[in-house]
Amino acid sequence: MRLNSQGSRGGPEKTQCPPCSRSQNLGGIPVIPDRFLEALAANQGKALLVLCHDDADSDALGAAWVLADMLGGEMAVPRKVSEHARELQLKLKMQVIYSPDPGDYDLTIVVDTADAQQLPGCMPATYLLVDHHANNSLVKGALAAVYEQTDSTCQLVWRICRALGKQLQGSHALALGAGIMGDTRNLAAAANGTIADLAAILDEGGVSYRQLLEIFRITGRIDREVRLEAALSAQLHKLGNCLVVSAGVRKNYVYYIAMMLLELGADIAVVGYQQGDDCFIRLAKNPGTVHCLDSFAIMEGAVAGYSKTNLWGDSDYAGFNGKGPIEEIIEAIIAGLQSAQAQKGDCQCSRMLEN
Repeated sequence: MRLNSQGSRGGPEKTQCPPCSRSQNLGGIPVIPDRFLEALAANQGKALLVLCHDDADSDALGAAWVLADMLGGEMAVPRKVSEHARELQLKLKMQVIYSPDPGDYDLTIVVDTADAQQLPGCMPATYLLVDHHANNSLVKGALAAVYEQTDSTCQLVWRICRALGKQLQGSHALALGAGIMGDTRNLAAAANGTIADLAAILDEGGVSYRQLLEIFRITGRIDREVRLEAALSAQLHKLGNCLVVSAGVRKNYVYYIAMMLLELGADIAVVGYQQGDDCFIRLAKNPGTVHCLDSFAIMEGAVAGYSKTNLWGDSDYAGFNGKGPIEEIIEAIIAGLQSAQAQKGDCQCSRMLEN
């Protein structure tokens, strides 16, 4: 993942892990770096903060909550939990601290976070790190890191629990499972090993997949309305032989609605949410059909000149949080897609669409 708050091409360069910082899983037995375990042991019984990225999604929320509960610490987010993850927070009765001061704690563990810009106002001076994103700019500065490019951070937290001899309870298994489901589009993008991890997590916690679906399922009437409204009001654009769908939504469910549109058959989805002057834009593609398109490059070009809070992504998915009208930015993204198709055929899908 490329992260960039200033708009320069490509974000930070790929980082090298500090010695012994990358976790491994040899023969099914999780191997967690000694330095990570030693730091936990040295701070046992002390004030511990588990901090995840702002606008926390289900992977960040589940990973941070389980780790904090297992270690006897407190869980926090910089400012807010994502709207689409609040139902998970309520169902599992997660206690969350907002706008923490890491200086009040003896040790901070940063979870599911790839860059300091995702921790506005509460970036710790020293920290442990647990994360799965590529090109993580926080790895070098960590005291120690459990860092592996798995499908979710929740899988890494499960490995830490196993290494510490901590048994998952049912609520822990459901939280980790929800995080895995959220980061893999309900397992549609999951690796085989991730599905095996999920099954093992549910078995360990003594809960069923059906129970997980009940926890992860959006039950609120308003939440379901937002999704249906987005589907009904979405605009269809044809580029090459790809179907591009764009939509504005009235709640900040941009990631999940983008994924929903892909599930409904879009090859590329563009979704925006407006909150006053602030805007939240997501661009996602189906990597199975749109091979050549660089989503981050398209997003970066479309938002050039706009005030940025956060700009990140990779070839498959890109996000922008900043200031500007979503209609104008979505139009710029569509124009960027049209240009990419005209110049290089980047929106040409591998499958032929039926008439």
